[in-house]
Amino acid sequence: MTESDESLWTHRVRFDSARQGLTLDLVADEDRRKIIAEGFGMVSLDALIAHIVTRDTKGVKPLVHLHIALRGEVTQECGVSLEPFTHAISADLDLDLIESRDVTDEIAAVGENELGLDDLDEPDVVQNGQIDLGQYIIEALGEAYDPFARKPGVVFEEPEPEREPSPFAVLAKLKRDE
Repeated sequence: MTESDESLWTHRVRFDSARQGLTLDLVADEDRRKIIAEGFGMVSLDALIAHIVTRDTKGVKPLVHLHIALRGEVTQECGVSLEPFTHAISADLDLDLIESRDVTDEIAAVGENELGLDDLDEPDVVQNGQIDLGQYIIEALGEAYDPFARKPGVVFEEPEPEREPSPFAVLAKLKRDE
């Protein structure tokens, strides 16, 4: 996420609260939807609801598992005809989060051991004990939104290539022009 993405929607919760388990439904109001639509280059974002569930992973590491089920409705220009059309979008985002202070402890414990397959999908690091759920909602929306979507029924037809005149036709034209 870039800093500009964070400003599209911010909703912070404490890491400790998320570890205890949260269930939230966040609904973007009209002003928020306008900001998000502008950020994504949409004609309009007509609805956006995020169902969020957090839980402790109950593992050795103090991790929070975050699940976001995103549903919405967007109006955008067709990638072929440029006509506006409205359609539903949805995405599910699952990831683990860890506090920054626990990351340094984990790195010290690992030392110089080789990395395994489990280490390839590292958890997101949470700074200052705060999880910005808005940032992850925007991330899920980015996965769901196709900026070049086609209006149903619209088919891209490749234009006929221009045929270059044969050399003999060019010579015949020159002869006629004389």
